[in-house]
Amino acid sequence: MRTHKQQMTARLRAVILGTFLASGVAVAAGHSWSLYDDTKGMWLRGTIQSTSYDRPHQLIQLDVDKPVAKTWTVVLAAPSKMELRGVPVSKLTPGLKVAVYVYPARDIPDECRALRIVIDGNTTELW
Repeated sequence: MRTHKQQMTARLRAVILGTFLASGVAVAAGHSWSLYDDTKGMWLRGTIQSTSYDRPHQLIQLDVDKPVAKTWTVVLAAPSKMELRGVPVSKLTPGLKVAVYVYPARDIPDECRALRIVIDGNTTELW
């Protein structure tokens, strides 16, 4: 028969294991850096078409003219990180002209991950 101390230790281990596994699932659900090609960094300049939130990141749809006219899905940092860095999500309004330095996705056409964003001449590092 287990002592009270052994029961508490077993429960604590179960809680720690559950927390560890849950955090791994949350990380795996994010947009991993390995999905993006860091050898092909580039600047995109365009106009925000729309914004959305895909846990845990903020996204923008960015209309660009060069090098080819198209709309990119740009993965930004989490809204809380952006707020701390001086770029609240409320600032990302349709029609706003921005420049973003991005890495393109390896397997998803027209998606990229932004490392920095330039709004009104002010550059903000997102990561």
